[in-house]
Amino acid sequence: MTRLALLAAASLLALAVPASADCTLEVVQAFARLGNEKAVRKVQNVIGEQGPVVMTIEYVKPDRMRQVVTKVIDPDNRVETVLIGKDAWGNGGKGWVKLVEDDAKQFREFFKRTTESASDMVGLFECMGAETIDGQKVRAYRGLPPKTADKPEDKKTTEEKSAEATIAANEAVRVVYLDPETGLPARAIFAVRDKLDRPIFREVFTYPTDLKIDPPPAPKN
Repeated sequence: MTRLALLAAASLLALAVPASADCTLEVVQAFARLGNEKAVRKVQNVIGEQGPVVMTIEYVKPDRMRQVVTKVIDPDNRVETVLIGKDAWGNGGKGWVKLVEDDAKQFREFFKRTTESASDMVGLFECMGAETIDGQKVRAYRGLPPKTADKPEDKKTTEEKSAEATIAANEAVRVVYLDPETGLPARAIFAVRDKLDRPIFREVFTYPTDLKIDPPPAPKN
């Protein structure tokens, strides 16, 4: 499950380039604020090796984290992992067991990457304006591809322009939605440009002030 979590987290940074575009600063600042939050819950809809899954990642700084991975087609089948300090435990449905050091170390490293500010890896963004999603008012920002040394526009043929337009229309884009009141990330998606309502990947952020992560119950003898 740690490997799946890393793949999901990496997907949000797949277009990472130095931040310098219009509207990028607001996204950079939002993820910098995220890095300063003590308690965060992220709910991700991702495609795993065995189909779509919902992955919930919760953490309370300085050293507590919980991850729950649930298969959409089999919601009763879930895998949980908990990290407290240097120790980690897992439960694949047969009860809690303490993870060996190598697995615990991987989860600690995942915790570190998850909780660190990613403001220097946000990418380039353009403003899309204000929206309301699931009753929440947000500001939307669409990711831009890295700048390339392409042929000048006035030198391209009609066929080249048409091909580029077709590719652009069907490419997956990243969109980040910020809470206008707090300036924090509210959600992030990857979706085909004209199908933002059907994202390939979705991550929803919340910031519960009463979030607690306790060690799992000791195994029964």
